[in-house]
Amino acid sequence: MTLKELLDMDLKFLLVGGKGGVGKTSVASALAISLAEEGRRVLIISTDPAHSISDSFDKDFSSGEVTKVKGIKGDLFALEINPEAAGEEISKAIGQPIESNDFSRIVGMPGIAELQGLSEDMQSMPPPGMDEALSFAKILEYAEDEFYDTVILDTAPTGHTLRLLNIPEFLDSFLGRMLKMKTFLSNAMTMVKSLFGGKQEKDRTVETLEAMKEKVLIARDQLMDPSKSQFVKVMIPTMMSIFETERLVEELNRHLIPHSFVVVNMVNPNNMECQYCSQRYKEHMKNINYIKSAFQNEDIVVVEAYDREIRGLKMLKQFSESLI
Repeated sequence: MTLKELLDMDLKFLLVGGKGGVGKTSVASALAISLAEEGRRVLIISTDPAHSISDSFDKDFSSGEVTKVKGIKGDLFALEINPEAAGEEISKAIGQPIESNDFSRIVGMPGIAELQGLSEDMQSMPPPGMDEALSFAKILEYAEDEFYDTVILDTAPTGHTLRLLNIPEFLDSFLGRMLKMKTFLSNAMTMVKSLFGGKQEKDRTVETLEAMKEKVLIARDQLMDPSKSQFVKVMIPTMMSIFETERLVEELNRHLIPHSFVVVNMVNPNNMECQYCSQRYKEHMKNINYIKSAFQNEDIVVVEAYDREIRGLKMLKQFSESLI
């Protein structure tokens, strides 16, 4: 089995994930090259702070800007998202923090104590997972861009990926609370300023939040649509990697994310003249049989280990041939 069928599915989203060190970035990069050389306009995005796609392509994509990948036939673009920079950009989009003196002018209004506490909590300590949430919000800007036929997301190791899967629900709830607070305060401040003859400037924060919330809901629907999205699971033939992938599958199923493909990477070749190689090969074959049983309803792609690091365009193109 190869991943040719996956490339023929005309997907908008392609997510690649797995345990750290299994070669998921190599798989994501190789798929991106293959799709681009077939004529699709592809954007590969990494949410891994380790700048993994820069290392994979042996190029620098750390500027935070979309960069065209040179040296291939077709249109391939790369982007590494910096969560801190994304956070600053999103903060600007949703407006400045609410000042305490704003609250003092409307004390006594129904619900103000609850809203003040919410605002103070968000200003003193961002909610857990906010870095992933802000990265996801940034990804949405490019995902809805019709310029790109396919957006490939090279996710960070499994733990971060599991949090990423929860981001649409998290952002929906978080933005809903922000929307409630901003709407309340906007109306309250309009009333207060009108009473004192102050000029009320147009506040577009509520509009921004509503638009962002709508984007999140659309993205969630797309991620659950098998005609638009697929999550490719990457593992190596060790039981630790297999068990972690099984836990990943449970989360993918819980969030209704389509996932029909498994890449079993770095399989030891059979070399009878090398006792170590021979033993590793037997162990890997035993584990692959377990994988076929555990993931029997999925397409399983087995890739032999390379004798050198998969880095740079030449090696990535060679690796993509093994996958495709």
